[in-house]
Amino acid sequence: MTNVIDLDILRPDQQIIKIGGKEIDVSFVPCGITFDLDAIVQQLTKLDTKRIKIDPKEMRRAFDLGVELCAVFCSHKYPEMDSNWFKDNASGEQIKVFTESIQKALMDSYAGVQAHTKN
Repeated sequence: MTNVIDLDILRPDQQIIKIGGKEIDVSFVPCGITFDLDAIVQQLTKLDTKRIKIDPKEMRRAFDLGVELCAVFCSHKYPEMDSNWFKDNASGEQIKVFTESIQKALMDSYAGVQAHTKN
């Protein structure tokens, strides 16, 4: 008798972001980039949201971190989608939505690991 453990059931439902003609599944965070993404998210969470609105340097820092987060997320599948690609091909609003989606996927991933380890 064969016992099959289906790890695919642990994968979340797909959430696709389409940008630059490419489709990126933001629901799944590959383990190879988890720590890189987390490091950027930690920097983002340390930013003062009030200061971002009034300080151009802080606004630029937040934007650059958002671009970096998107680039790291895409780099494993689309190496050409680096920071320069995003600066040349994406709007601020696209970066904002993409960044929020990546952060949510990362938090969901951590929550899934915690829930699974409790079972």
